[in-house]
Amino acid sequence: MRVEMMPGDLIELVSQELNRDTRIDTLRHPISLLFRDNTLVLEGTVEDIVAKKRAVSAAKRVAGEVPVIDRLRIACIEPVEDGALRNQALYILQNEPSFLDYGLRLYRNGMWEEARPPRADSTGMIEISAEGGVVRLSGQVGSLSHLRLAETLLWWIAGCELAENHLRVVPEELDNDDEISDAVRLILEKDPLVHASQLSIQVKDRVVTLEGFVASQEEKKLAALDAWYVPGVTEVCDNIQARI
Repeated sequence: MRVEMMPGDLIELVSQELNRDTRIDTLRHPISLLFRDNTLVLEGTVEDIVAKKRAVSAAKRVAGEVPVIDRLRIACIEPVEDGALRNQALYILQNEPSFLDYGLRLYRNGMWEEARPPRADSTGMIEISAEGGVVRLSGQVGSLSHLRLAETLLWWIAGCELAENHLRVVPEELDNDDEISDAVRLILEKDPLVHASQLSIQVKDRVVTLEGFVASQEEKKLAALDAWYVPGVTEVCDNIQARI
């Protein structure tokens, strides 16, 4: 017989798990754990994408069958006005070669505006909105790699505290480790500060292992962060060696 866990007990156990993780600084960046409609909700601001992903994974391990909603934001040096965030997201997606055939829409002043129509043979459409540091994407893309690329590009925007990805893949695709590996490779190749050709990628059960040689500790850090940003990745094992 399965014993139901009381909300207070679940919150206490998750809190203990978060406090044990040295990559999550709950003293500087407290995480609120709330129980709403039989769902565990994580809210607050964390240091970086690593802390965000590890906090969510820890909560899901403890919660078991209880759904977990991630509302954690990433700390920014200074807030960025909504219009600037929206325009930066538009600029990045407009100039990304993978989305050149896609239509783009902006939500501004309470209504949707067409920023670029889709090409005649394309069904791709990305809708962009921004509010209070949160950048949201909706619409449809042609593959899981496109979905993951779009979200990761948002995380690279200065001032984006939370990237909400509501894009649909049409036609639907089955997700697997190979799909995640392809997306990680794509993201590393997009980062001008990372020499992706010098790195190897292994993915097993959504855990990414990076190996290879890079020029510096800073490049090593950036490569690992790029992998963490990819939707669906739950852990990154950084075995990259830096020459200096």
